Amino acid sequence: MECEQWAAQHPGDPDEPRALLDAGWLIARGSGGGGGERALELFRRAVGFGGETGRDAQVGIVEQLYELGRAQEADEAQRSLRAELDDQPGGVGDLRVFNDMAEMLIDAEHDDLALEWCQAGLDRADEAGDDPQVEPYRRELLITQRILLEGPDADLDDDAIDNESLAQAMKLIDQALNRLPPGRALDVPRDGSAFNGIVLRWAREDFTAARSRYPRSTEHYGDDYDAYTTLIQREARSYRDAGAAQVHLVTGSLDGYEAYALREGLDPAAQATRQGYGRWCVATRPDRVRSWPPDRNGACWCDSGRKYKKCCGTPAKN
Repeated sequence: MECEQWAAQHPGDPDEPRALLDAGWLIARGSGGGGGERALELFRRAVGFGGETGRDAQVGIVEQLYELGRAQEADEAQRSLRAELDDQPGGVGDLRVFNDMAEMLIDAEHDDLALEWCQAGLDRADEAGDDPQVEPYRRELLITQRILLEGPDADLDDDAIDNESLAQAMKLIDQALNRLPPGRALDVPRDGSAFNGIVLRWAREDFTAARSRYPRSTEHYGDDYDAYTTLIQREARSYRDAGAAQVHLVTGSLDGYEAYALREGLDPAAQATRQGYGRWCVATRPDRVRSWPPDRNGACWCDSGRKYKKCCGTPAKN
């Protein structure tokens, strides 16, 4: 409501379409499925402004139509968006649209259409040449394509598989895995008894300070927050796969953590102290704890401001 009111109070402001788009996503993911029509209206208003935000709103329209069960309209909307993109010279922002569409279509169980968007995006990336801004999108599109072609549910003709693209995707995946820090051993009971997984992660604004103050015991984090979020995602998934009844994701505050260590007389540089802090937060600070994984349409746990399924829940990060 605040986003929509702000848009109404600031007509003509450059951020008006973004406010409408944000209002649409907030309604779509917070309504429990009851606000799809209202979200559609807001997305359509945002589309009228054109530009990058208008493209994002078109993706939102397609997604909402599929979620509302209006598949024919959704198919027409995605074909219209694709035709617009094909008719215009592309930029880096358009590559993001190709990637978002592919991931959204996987979610909507339209793998054939997702594959088409992947290939079209890769073709567009090739046209862009060696622009370094293109590479992250090329990587995500290649990995998504590889999942579609080689995943356990793939049912595609062998002639559809681009072996060169698959080889390139596997190379990129190997490089990404080699860059990931090793993580830590899971805290799982050896006797097979029931347990909950607790994963402590530093808030984005505290990450650099935590690495700087405790460089040796946090070395396994790496120095890049995006790589760190992939590590946290992997740790949470590992607890789930190990049979945890629940996985608690704790957002750590550096000030709160150091106050806890001082109060308990513990070494703040020790990993065991961080584990104890995670358990303490679960018991006493529910405001810092959320269940993992979040709803796919909910806000991502990493403070990026994006939906989980478009951030840490994407195929490329998993």
